[in-house]
Amino acid sequence: MDVPCDVVEAGLWDDLAEEAGRCRRHAVVRHNQRPGLLVMRDGSITSPQRCTVHPGGAALKELALSKSLAEIVGEATGQARMTPIRFGFKFYGPGNFMHVHRDDRKCDITFSCGLREGLAPMGWLPRLRWLTSDQVAERLADALFPTRGDAFPILSRQLTGFDGRRIPHWRTPLGPVSREVLITICFADLSA
Repeated sequence: MDVPCDVVEAGLWDDLAEEAGRCRRHAVVRHNQRPGLLVMRDGSITSPQRCTVHPGGAALKELALSKSLAEIVGEATGQARMTPIRFGFKFYGPGNFMHVHRDDRKCDITFSCGLREGLAPMGWLPRLRWLTSDQVAERLADALFPTRGDAFPILSRQLTGFDGRRIPHWRTPLGPVSREVLITICFADLSA
């Protein structure tokens, strides 16, 4: 689900790009080296990954807490009270990757976008959304970057929502000169 461009003020995107630039040098390395797919108690699937992450600052918080974005999230999920429970910048450099995985169970919907044009797409397997995590892990045990998946475009400065807790997805290793910045925002219904 693409968020309409006018939901986010154009000036906020510039603020986010500037903030990401400041945050990059303080980002923490996320390098999970445990081999294979591990099904967690909450139903998520964790796997090897390498990138750097930062929770962002005022501009990212403004985006995540935006009333207009909350309305879009509510429409997409059918839930009136969706709350951003996790958000941040993910910095991918040459060779960085994220093997196939499923997001935390508490993430009802994940929104993501890039901050510049030409980002590599994410791979995903929407046809496997109804399988249990054990079934997904068994089916994809030898395919940490599945070759039969679909491409999920990472749009520049336009958020796209997807069901990351059910749909297995991944980012293949970046080329030798690639540098990408992704914004991710996970929402949950905390009213239950």
